[in-house]
Amino acid sequence: MKFSVIIITRNRLKDLINTINAYQSQTLDEKEIIIVDNASNDGTKEYIPNHFPNVKYLWLPDNFDIRSINIGIELSNGDIIWRTDDDSNPEDINAFKNVAEIFEKNPDIDIICTEDIEVRSNYQIWEWYPLKVDKENIPEKGYPSNVFPGTGAAIRRKVYDKIGGFWEFGFEELDFCTRAIINGFKVRYFPNIRTLHYASPGNRNQAQRWVKISKQLIRYQWKYFPFWNALGRTILYFHVQIVEAIIKKIPLSGILEGIFIMIATIFYTYREERNPVSKDMIQKITLGVNPLKMQYLYYKTIILRKFSKSKIK
Repeated sequence: MKFSVIIITRNRLKDLINTINAYQSQTLDEKEIIIVDNASNDGTKEYIPNHFPNVKYLWLPDNFDIRSINIGIELSNGDIIWRTDDDSNPEDINAFKNVAEIFEKNPDIDIICTEDIEVRSNYQIWEWYPLKVDKENIPEKGYPSNVFPGTGAAIRRKVYDKIGGFWEFGFEELDFCTRAIINGFKVRYFPNIRTLHYASPGNRNQAQRWVKISKQLIRYQWKYFPFWNALGRTILYFHVQIVEAIIKKIPLSGILEGIFIMIATIFYTYREERNPVSKDMIQKITLGVNPLKMQYLYYKTIILRKFSKSKIK
């Protein structure tokens, strides 16, 4: 069983070097590392091919955001696609061996989600999983999930081959998992497989990120949920995103842009992409958790993360 580690990067050479070294330290022999560079101009283009000749490296002349992961997957030949970031890596050097063992013992498991450890927030666990589970006595097949953190996840190639790749930046993992679940694939969460996320602060445009995330959040609702569900969820998320924009001090021009894009996205998605699921499928793609609880968990995590950072200082 061969692992293909797909890393998308842009102007984060120092983080990328550490990440490559960490993945090369994985004890599983059958692995490859593929880096797709979204037009870095910080020396990455010159450094990586010279210092890591065994790494497959592709520099793109433009920034295609997270969609570049699809290019990386096409360049790979592994049985397992390892989705990660350029500032993240498994905590355990035997992680790949452990994941391979889970896949071999459980052919019905198609995507494995890992625990996300926020290193720069005093090693705080990102509590992205909405259900209460026993993390000490994990079932052999893990826990059912509807999404995975982009910092570390294992995906059987057959999933990608059937449902296609990731959409543009913003809830791309959620959309990918939703399509996987609709097509009969199983997503499982294993909190004992831990990923270290160093959350590099560089190369982030907060206003731009907020606009893109707002758009994709609304797009997701109108793509999969029945009309009244989509409308109710949209009203909630519309207000949530405005509040978040104010908290993050997004400029008024950015907020207005986001509002117009969210409204336009409703009409576009309804016309071009709408594929509402059944009530039974809603249960599977949401784990039965309502959006209010998801927002509570999200803001709880943000507050804990900021508190942890302030303690470090």
